[in-house]
Amino acid sequence: MSMFDQMGQMKQLYDKYKKLQEALKNLIIRSREDGILIDMSGEMDITDVQIEDESLMDIAMKEKLEKAFMAAYRKAKSKAQQVSMEKTKEIL
Repeated sequence: MSMFDQMGQMKQLYDKYKKLQEALKNLIIRSREDGILIDMSGEMDITDVQIEDESLMDIAMKEKLEKAFMAAYRKAKSKAQQVSMEKTKEIL
């Protein structure tokens, strides 16, 4: 295999990587748990958080709010990891 063939293969791999990166950036995973809604990109960045259950805003509900947020975050992250793996297999 010549150096030019290797460079061509590297270019193809780089192009696939950029395509994957763009697909993950544009992908939004939504997770809803106990009155909390989290949107996360395929890159696992949180893009939006909403408190749908307004009773969680009461100071007496602080612990429940924290637990609900963590549960929604874990669920979103798990979904994002799964979808990222599927996209990676699909593109690469």
